[in-house]
Amino acid sequence: MMILSPPESISVQIEKYKIDAEGTIGAYESLHSKAYISIKPMPRRKPYMAEPEIMGLKSNLQLLSPVTLTIDGFDFFAHGDEYRTIYAKIRSTHQTTQWFKVLKKNLNIKDYLVPHITIARNMHVSAHNKLWPQFKNMRWVEAFEIGQLTILQREAFNNFAHWEVYLEIPFEARHLISGAPPKPSLLKPLSGNYAASQQISLF
Repeated sequence: MMILSPPESISVQIEKYKIDAEGTIGAYESLHSKAYISIKPMPRRKPYMAEPEIMGLKSNLQLLSPVTLTIDGFDFFAHGDEYRTIYAKIRSTHQTTQWFKVLKKNLNIKDYLVPHITIARNMHVSAHNKLWPQFKNMRWVEAFEIGQLTILQREAFNNFAHWEVYLEIPFEARHLISGAPPKPSLLKPLSGNYAASQQISLF
């Protein structure tokens, strides 16, 4: 499974919200899951069979730059009429939309992707109706940087197997952004050739 892992400060806050939710609706699915942004499940196969594909992905993904994401409140998914998932919402901007577009292209993801961090997964609507008012008007805005993609693995056909880190792929690129060209001067140069300069900023 491929995920993006937020920094520890975000994970700690998500854990607090999960514990608060347990106090309202009792134990629930995903209560003890770590905070992450799910990107793509991978088919079941032995590690040596997946390694060539993963190494190919690694070379492409290293060309991506780190991205700054911002949590901006909460929302929920509806799974039919009976189940809901409450999550911390990731703010959508032009920059993040383009970044995820490139990420999906490199990972050959065709499905629509809503980046989010799950709080409570697959609750019955009766539990959701108790819990959602607790999150509906809660304000949480916090920015954080994602600097790598993590690939997890676990033993197949073992209901008690835990996910373990198989590989972490850092995003190593830094973009060169061209500054706006200078506005033309209204004054005629006194002499010599005039060369407009263009500033390059690195961040």
